[in-house]
Amino acid sequence: MNKQQFILTILFFCVSILSIQAQDEGKKGGLFVRANVGYAFEAVHTVQGVDQDREQMSNIYGSTAPGLNFGAGLGYMFNDYVGLELGVNYTMGAKKFSEVQAENLPLGLEGGGSEFTLLDAYIFERYTHQSTQLRLIPAVVIRGGNGKVVPYAKVGMVVPVMGKTKTTVDGSLTTTSIPTSIAGFPIPGFTTEGVSLVGTVDAEAESFGQFSVGFDATVGVDYQISDKISIFGELNMTALTIKSKETKVLRYDGVYDLEGSPMSLSELENTINTGIQAINLIPGVDIGTLDFGNLGLYENISEVPVAEQHFIYVDQLNSMSNNPMFNSQFNENLPEDQLARRDNNSSIGINVGVKFNF
Repeated sequence: MNKQQFILTILFFCVSILSIQAQDEGKKGGLFVRANVGYAFEAVHTVQGVDQDREQMSNIYGSTAPGLNFGAGLGYMFNDYVGLELGVNYTMGAKKFSEVQAENLPLGLEGGGSEFTLLDAYIFERYTHQSTQLRLIPAVVIRGGNGKVVPYAKVGMVVPVMGKTKTTVDGSLTTTSIPTSIAGFPIPGFTTEGVSLVGTVDAEAESFGQFSVGFDATVGVDYQISDKISIFGELNMTALTIKSKETKVLRYDGVYDLEGSPMSLSELENTINTGIQAINLIPGVDIGTLDFGNLGLYENISEVPVAEQHFIYVDQLNSMSNNPMFNSQFNENLPEDQLARRDNNSSIGINVGVKFNF
């Protein structure tokens, strides 16, 4: 549903309710406000990520919806049976986890006439995802009359107006010993035996979605405490998917330790490359260069190329997209284009609250 359809639907509801009001003038009704708290559970399971270890990979099913929600609403009953309500809801999703493990990942040299593996690496990454949203929920209210205990139902739209998914990554890296020779050629200036690279990564990213509209339905029971105050319990169902818009990496901290060597990561890179340049002077030999950045090893966000910290989601990738798989002119100083996805935010929830009638 696009914005125009959404506006027309709301206008249709308003006109319908106003016509009902005109037919039932003189019957009891009035203004009310309510507040509630509740918890939402997964309604539909879709693929949310993967768990991967050294032997297998498996899908993670679920949704981004489960978690606490806090709501408030302002409404008007035209009579004892029909009214309108504008609800505001803040959802704080439960944390979701996924893990990736990779062993014997080859880290090689870049740009040479032949490919050489410098060392193998074992990588472990743990991802934590949590979504938050602020939603508007315009709805039609239908009550079962007036009394001590009154059933009711609400049907309307759910419109996220603010929201994001926060992802944190905790990773570790352990490599085999860095060789003192490549392709049979000793690396001049690098003679330390048994040096391996051990590192940790702590990163944080935020993902945002496009304008989306979903469906919201509620059934509940009001218990009248006094003429002005009632408490309620309700069962709520939300059907909502949100199309991805963009992801931005906000923080990246990499800490690396060269076991068995006092050199820093940049010092190691410079030492090995100095030796490789000498090897490349041998006629017919070109083994490339070492760039820890090309191997995905960075120490802070300023070293990370824009294309690895900002992603734009699109419906199609082609030769005009800034994506290295489709565009030979890929620019790492621009955000990378990736295929869009739809995140499942559907849920079934239970709410309790209090309502004040005026």
